[in-house]
Amino acid sequence: MPQPMTGKQRMLAAFALKEADHVPVSPDISAMVPVRLSRRPFDEMFLDGKPHSGYASASVAQAYVDAVRYYGMDGWYIYGSLPEIVPEDRPRWQERLVREPHGGQTLYETAQTPYGEISRVKYFPIDQPPWEMEKPIKDLKRDWPQLRAMLGENEDWQWEKEFVDYDRIGDLGVFTASIGIPQDWYFFQREGGYNVMFYDYIDEPAYMQEVTEFYTRYALARLRAILSAGPDEVMLGGSASSLSVSSPDIFCKHDLPFIQQAAELCKKAGVISHLHVCGRSRQLVDIVANETEVNVMEPLEEPPGGNVDIAEVKKLYGKRLCLKGNINTFGFMLTATPQQVEAKAKRLIDDCAEGGGFVLSTGDQCGRDTPDENIFKLVEVAKTYGCY
Repeated sequence: MPQPMTGKQRMLAAFALKEADHVPVSPDISAMVPVRLSRRPFDEMFLDGKPHSGYASASVAQAYVDAVRYYGMDGWYIYGSLPEIVPEDRPRWQERLVREPHGGQTLYETAQTPYGEISRVKYFPIDQPPWEMEKPIKDLKRDWPQLRAMLGENEDWQWEKEFVDYDRIGDLGVFTASIGIPQDWYFFQREGGYNVMFYDYIDEPAYMQEVTEFYTRYALARLRAILSAGPDEVMLGGSASSLSVSSPDIFCKHDLPFIQQAAELCKKAGVISHLHVCGRSRQLVDIVANETEVNVMEPLEEPPGGNVDIAEVKKLYGKRLCLKGNINTFGFMLTATPQQVEAKAKRLIDDCAEGGGFVLSTGDQCGRDTPDENIFKLVEVAKTYGCY
């Protein structure tokens, strides 16, 4: 009998639109479930004091790998990146960490730039991931030059040459380096949430085009460094580009040119490109499939959080895109019985598995209190019912 594939082999086979030994199964458990399994406070896990260069701390990244082993799933390690080599003369964040009497910790950061002071604040609770209390850009035209200085307005960008954590996931799954697409990146810089961000796009189109073009140059320079280091794939993160809140016009103006360039660079390097867009994304599937070289799209969320009929998308684009998704997390995975999870997983396999190019997964990030038995059941169905 042939040897079973490793998690890495299984995921890469699906990404290449091939059939693996069984349907890969990689529910998006991201940070909340792994940290819950670690039995350590969230603030201590995210503020571990160890060097890290990606989405979260080294402790959170290791907790994810431990969770992959625990559930027996195929890993999707999204914590990889390269530390930037910051010139000595570039402004730097000065940190002040305060333990709160009600629990958790608050990180205050300030920096002095040639254009004035810039600041941001993030709160780290003990029982859930951190969130931004104050973002750097409060006034667009006052604060963008300050943030641009922090990013390196001389555009003398350099990164380290190797991933320090490439071996952490090993054969358990794919090592993914993540880069935010422009709209998603700007959301995490702009005080005031979506409403204010969209006011910027509508009220200051020329100015915002300059912001997008600068970030695009920065992100593409970072991507070239990442591709030279040899990840298994690159995830283009676009949570805030969801059509649940944004529009196709904004996506096409600010995100699509970057995605097209990034996917082309990945293709030339022989590296998988993977687009993540939460929520309502059905219209974006058509755009991505027809106008880019992106290889994988997820999480293709089903109602009520999204609007994607993944069986329809498989029929239309199954020979063009690998599909990863799409079971609802904030309702179904939290409250369903294992029997209901089994029935839904089997329907997805029936609809999407034939010919390969499908990863059985969930919508965006399973909640902290998702029952273990529901995740175990998803894995079990893939390994038994999902055999090719």
